[in-house]
Amino acid sequence: MSEALPVYPFDPQRCIGSISEVGPSSTKANLPKAASPEGQWLHGHRLGAGEVGEFVIVECRDVGIFGRIINVRLPERERLSVEPELGSSREAHPLGTIQLLTTVLLKTGEVVGGISQYPRLGSKVYAAHPLLVKWMAEATQRTERNPSPLVLAVAYLPSAPDTLVNITPERIFGRHCAILGATGGGKSWTVGRLIEQVVRYKAKVVLFDATGEFHTLDRGVLHVHLGTGPTQPASSTEVVVPYTELTEMDLFALFKPSGQTQAPKLRAAMKSLKLAKLVGTPIAQNGVIAKARKKKAPYEQAYAQHAQAIEGARADFDVMRLSEQIMEECVYLSGGSQSAQDFTVWGNTNEAEKSYCVTLITRVEDMLQAPELSCVFRPAGKESLAAKLDEFLADADKPVLRVSLKYLPFAHNAREIVANAIGRHLLALARGGRFRAQPMLVFLDEAHQFLDKALGDENTRYVLDSFELIAKEGRKFALNICIATQRPRDIPEGVLSQMGTLIVHRLINDKDREVVERASGDIDRSAAAFLPTLAPGQAVIIGVDFSIPLTIQVSPPDQKPDSRGPDYQKGWSHSAGESATSAVAAEASPEAVKGTSAE
Repeated sequence: MSEALPVYPFDPQRCIGSISEVGPSSTKANLPKAASPEGQWLHGHRLGAGEVGEFVIVECRDVGIFGRIINVRLPERERLSVEPELGSSREAHPLGTIQLLTTVLLKTGEVVGGISQYPRLGSKVYAAHPLLVKWMAEATQRTERNPSPLVLAVAYLPSAPDTLVNITPERIFGRHCAILGATGGGKSWTVGRLIEQVVRYKAKVVLFDATGEFHTLDRGVLHVHLGTGPTQPASSTEVVVPYTELTEMDLFALFKPSGQTQAPKLRAAMKSLKLAKLVGTPIAQNGVIAKARKKKAPYEQAYAQHAQAIEGARADFDVMRLSEQIMEECVYLSGGSQSAQDFTVWGNTNEAEKSYCVTLITRVEDMLQAPELSCVFRPAGKESLAAKLDEFLADADKPVLRVSLKYLPFAHNAREIVANAIGRHLLALARGGRFRAQPMLVFLDEAHQFLDKALGDENTRYVLDSFELIAKEGRKFALNICIATQRPRDIPEGVLSQMGTLIVHRLINDKDREVVERASGDIDRSAAAFLPTLAPGQAVIIGVDFSIPLTIQVSPPDQKPDSRGPDYQKGWSHSAGESATSAVAAEASPEAVKGTSAE
């Protein structure tokens, strides 16, 4: 027997049955103690002795087969044996189905994926000791080079609250992580717990807080927010993402020009305004380049001279002049008469094109003046988020940058576009080697709001894919992402399949569970069947670095997110409630019912 195992796995006192049928992925076992109304306690730990969800180990020659009980039943002829008052009192012979998970080599203590040997009929089944379950969960993170690795104290075993499960950051974040769960399942608490543990080691984390619920985080957190609203917490700083840090495609996604006429004019106007900013008065007046009946040569020469800057993706121009410049772009391509056209000059104003662009111009003007978009189009006097990010990276005392998007509107898809721009900036820093010395973690809460987003129509389609690119290539640049969502079905399967670790809280929707099954080869329908019944805070953790799908109870964070729902008892009028209650009681009284019947 290997000294690596924490306890002897085949303790006779933990024997709960024997194998009666063997299959390729599961076995059936006699579980005589499963008919007991209560489990039992052994050396301070509860022994279920045949409960659904209980981990077991099956003795099989020189290996132990680790499994989980997924079904317990009585033979049909004995189903009344547990109801003595309805049938004769006699001994019951419960049967259980055990899902086979993995193999443990007893001589070396090595955990081998898959089932290398199958048990024989009559092989003994033992309830797994909590320390053995913990050992299995932590098996792949122990190496000879680092027998005591840096770990995160994330959770404990639900059946043994005193048995903590410690996980290395490589196993949680090394291949990206997804935290999935329906509302109320404990997803936000898991994010808070992970961030608290990461802070202990002075790591660098950027948290995108879509709802503002993580304003309660305090230790080592630098709070910033986009948009205008009540500041939570009071130390939070309002920052901006100036349009000059966006790309032309970002502005196209915001302004939504139609494909045939408006999009070409908008693109031409942006290039003209870039040139006007670079060259100035020789070809521009008041920041706008007039084209009607003007010679093309000065414009073309200046354009050729600054072509690299003009063709660049950044929107480096005066956006307040954009509607004027769009109007100036609505000209005929040639001057002169119809019989003698002159292509060296632009022609007269094209009234038809101007009429086509009226809706675009109106939309541009409305958005430039919209108060909720001032953090993009009127950023004067406020620090940009990019500058704040540089400050954060240089500050060793602030390991977490929380970016609140609570007051950034959904209108015009501003929230998705701005968040995508921030993600693109982080990926650019990563590609430049900024995070090689100190890996960066990105937590994306409510990830379904930002992933799998494409704006426009079939003629003008703009894909917002920054976070998807981080999931696909960020790992090699020391930039890892942890997404959290209550709607796994809205996350692209290509992204979810990149998540090496899944922490899955309660999932009720069958489509959500199917997505998890497809994204992970380590969970099948029998294991996924436990997901709808998980208690708040419980989760199944699965991934390539975990030998078994393990149910854990996430430890509550010290600083709990503000994820409470509305308080109807406090928010609704008590006096009105009394009146309503009296009215309902009167309607439901026997006299009222009789009266209704008589009528």
